[in-house]
Formats: sequence, structure tokens, C-alpha cells
Amino acid sequence: MLKFQWITQIMKLLTLICISFVSVALPTWAGNAEAAPKGQPHERPYETPGHEPMGKPNDGVPVDRTIKVNIKETQSGYMLFEPDAIQIASGSVVRFIIINSGALDHEFMLGSFDEIAKHQQWMRKFPDMEHDYPNSVSIRSGEVEELVWQFSDATNMEFACLIPGHREAGMWGVIMVHDHLAPTREN
Repeated sequence: MLKFQWITQIMKLLTLICISFVSVALPTWAGNAEAAPKGQPHERPYETPGHEPMGKPNDGVPVDRTIKVNIKETQSGYMLFEPDAIQIASGSVVRFIIINSGALDHEFMLGSFDEIAKHQQWMRKFPDMEHDYPNSVSIRSGEVEELVWQFSDATNMEFACLIPGHREAGMWGVIMVHDHLAPTREN
């Protein structure tokens, strides 16, 4: 079991290194290394025509499933969501209960891979930016927050903490919205 966790952490670290390299190299190759992030920092992509089908804030539909997400900080400097891979049935309304047992404040933000990458750029430029998003919650150390989301079409998306340095320390995960993968029980 310990060996599997060690291998998983190495794979996450290698993935993070690759993503970091690409996120630094691509703007440089395109000649836009100093360009400001595109769009607005408080766009609500799920309201934009043509956005990726990630769902919407719940509008009173009964919750189908509750998922507890624990935030952990390790002695070696990793910051983690557990679980970091979640399967959800399309059309489900999910209540996320996010538990911050760490010493630092964190956030939990849902979005497409592109939306998370864009918002991460804004957070690097404006680290003290206030958040007021239905797809995001801030969780102070030792506290618990909830986020309820109605998932739409089958898609893959991300959840992350975009406080500068936290995603790079491992605070990200993947949500797979597919009927054929999703468990039907609470976890």
C-alpha cells in the first residue's frame, strides 16, 4: 500500500513538472511571455455560450450524492485533496463537503482544464483577489465548507486550489462525468 502511494505521488509530481514546463514554455514560444491573462478574472464561464459543458450551480434540485473531500498538508510540503479523482454521473447534483484539516487556508474550485489554467494566471497576477463564484469556496484552516453543483454532459474537468503555490504543491484533482463510470453510492 505504501509503495502504491509513493508511486502515485511520483506520478503526480512528474505530471506537475510537465504541466509547469508547458505552461511556461508555450507563452514563451508564442512570443507572449509577458502578456496579461485573457478575459476577466471573475468571468462565469458556465454562463458563456459555447463554454465546455461543466454544469451549473444547483438551483434547488435535490442532491443525488454527497462527496467528502479532505484537504491535507504533508510534512514534506505537499498539499493534497483526498480523493483526487472523482467519478460522477452526468446530470447528478453533488454536494461536496470540503474539510480543511491543514494549517493553511485553501480553496476548492471546479472548472474545465482551460478555465482553471486561465484563473491560475489571474491568481498569480492578483494573489489577494476576492472570490465570489458559485463554483468555488474558500476554506479556512480547521473549517468545513460545502459546494453544491449540478453536473451536465459527460466531460472531464478539474478541481484545484489556486492560491499561488498550492496547485503546484499537489492541490488538484480530476472529475470524470460519465454515466458508465459513476458509482451510485455516497462516499
